[in-house]
Amino acid sequence: MATIEIAVQDAAGAAIAKERGANRIELCSALTTGGLTPSLALTEAAVAVGIDVAVLVRPRPGDFEHSPDEIELCARDIELAIQAGASGVVIGALREGGLDTEAIAHWRDVARAQHVDAEITVHRCVDVLLDQGMSPQALLAELNELGGITRILTSGGAPTCREGREVLGELARNSGAIEIQAGGGLKPADIPDLLERGLRAFHLSARAEKVSGPTGPGGGSSSYDVTDADVVAQAVACTSPESESR
Repeated sequence: MATIEIAVQDAAGAAIAKERGANRIELCSALTTGGLTPSLALTEAAVAVGIDVAVLVRPRPGDFEHSPDEIELCARDIELAIQAGASGVVIGALREGGLDTEAIAHWRDVARAQHVDAEITVHRCVDVLLDQGMSPQALLAELNELGGITRILTSGGAPTCREGREVLGELARNSGAIEIQAGGGLKPADIPDLLERGLRAFHLSARAEKVSGPTGPGGGSSSYDVTDADVVAQAVACTSPESESR
């Protein structure tokens, strides 16, 4: 069975995702920067909607090489997210041109100490490595050896899932117990082709721009992103049993 995860940055987006049939949300703030850790209050509000919530834990924009202080800040955010009822966390770190397996293992252990079944997603930091020449086999071997990883969120090392579809298919065929979740510039129209390549998990933001009123001098943009219910519904429809059997 295929699953749809929607990246949202508010409880309203979580409600739309649930109402339109998504299986799970990735909760974050600042999607325009690639996503940052949401507040605890926002996590609690999203959990209250009644949909599985995977909380992105990323302390700042920019690269994925984190200082010891940042690693411990993330660990505390992970504790709080799972305690607030999140079903899992979305994490990732790099060091010296490879995965920072020490940080990832630490974060995994912190999450599982709060709930033994906490789901651990390694995010698109892996696309940096794939883009730089790491083979899909090497990436999978390292994460399988690390253990306790539920899924990998990836575009196959490309700017979009459409461009990375060959690598995504290779990852899906060889991932073992780790689920490969296609995400990164994903559109509902991309899903049928990825299903044929063996992918069964999909991640998209389903964003639409909403124009609001004036923000005043120095107030920033007068528009912001919201979750588009129609795009969510289109993605879910692409993974219906009828669609998958075509």
